Amino acid sequence: MPIIAKDLWDQALIKIAKEIPEITFKTWIAPLKAVSCEGDTFVLEAPNEFNRDQVKQYEAFFRNALMSIVPVQFHIKLTYEGAETPTKNTFSLPQTSIEGNINPAFTFDNFIVGSSNAHAHAACVSVAQNSRVFNPLFLYGGSGLGKTHLLHAIGNYVKQHQPEKHIIYVPCEQFVNEFIRTIRENSYDSFRQKYRNCDMLLIDDIQFIESKEQMQIEFFSTFNALTENGSNIIMTCDKPPHSLSSLEERLRTRFASGVIVDINIPNFETRVAILQKRAEFLNIQVSYDILEYIAHNFVSSIRELEGAFTTVISYSYISGKLDLSVAKAALNNLISPSKRKSMTPETIIPIVARYFNFTEDEIKSKNKNKDLAIARQVTMYLLTKHSDLTYEQIGKIIGGKHHSTVMYGFNKINDEIKGGNQTIISAVNDLNQRILGG
Repeated sequence: MPIIAKDLWDQALIKIAKEIPEITFKTWIAPLKAVSCEGDTFVLEAPNEFNRDQVKQYEAFFRNALMSIVPVQFHIKLTYEGAETPTKNTFSLPQTSIEGNINPAFTFDNFIVGSSNAHAHAACVSVAQNSRVFNPLFLYGGSGLGKTHLLHAIGNYVKQHQPEKHIIYVPCEQFVNEFIRTIRENSYDSFRQKYRNCDMLLIDDIQFIESKEQMQIEFFSTFNALTENGSNIIMTCDKPPHSLSSLEERLRTRFASGVIVDINIPNFETRVAILQKRAEFLNIQVSYDILEYIAHNFVSSIRELEGAFTTVISYSYISGKLDLSVAKAALNNLISPSKRKSMTPETIIPIVARYFNFTEDEIKSKNKNKDLAIARQVTMYLLTKHSDLTYEQIGKIIGGKHHSTVMYGFNKINDEIKGGNQTIISAVNDLNQRILGG
């Protein structure tokens, strides 16, 4: 490898790391190797084809970082190990042992990544690629935001790339029911043999073991056995570990011992991208104004969003056309007045003010009290997330603030969430529920 390529890339990485979330950088960017730098072509090699495909979206970051070091507008060429000389297997790979119903439709390739789920996606890919760094991995967020999709995507990826692995996927409710049957039939050995001898345990909706004392004791032992064996444990939940109030403290501690990642409500751009992907999958041409209308009015979950899309498509078959008027007619009864009302500043600001024990006037004031400043920034964040208002419009509503102040407030809260600030995360999640609940 020419020295210059490696030297340039090492310098570029320092700059790129400042522009991209840490977990994304470590998962996707750091493994890249500089292969060559000839003329205006800079060649980077990924460890595998999947990694190569994932980093394509960051080519502009690479180009800009390199250009800040040398005055060359590089063409970035991405390749992966073994791409030039593929070899054919002359033997059959062992069949992956999977217990539980892994849905083949849920993959990383068809998971739409946005700011609301980028950390969760990157962590799941890292685990699927045999990383021990994120163990256990605890994903939490509201219903219908993609947690189960990611869980199945891990299973599907491991099945394809590590066929020797023994994987168990189980909804926690099923896990609890199996344990109840174990107690009734006195078949503890069989239950423990099943769940303590796998390479990877994917367990969905772990909150189901709350308030079940004997189940918690058993799961604690299972958890310890798996971690001692070096097995991966990936759990999903509707709340962070510290909010599982009826869970034993020692289990909460275990859950928090690895990586905790939240999945938030997708922003407008991500919702549109999800709908575009759905239309592409169904091979249906849908105009942007229809996708935009659906994305504006269905914000609380991906499941709700896709349900609205399906409703519009079904309605179009009956009406014989697919335009915005058809979409509005199809969704008229699903978009309640209270739902429309919940997305306005007149509703959002009072909810935030009450939550932080301030008045609306204080939120809109110029008082720079630290707690009040946080409440004001959260207000800016939520108004940006839940409305179509520009930074300038939000600034006018919140006491005539400059648009740059609103942008700073939004970015500040966004960074705190990405950085794992549990106080801010809990506050934003609680407020989202109150706002979306009307």
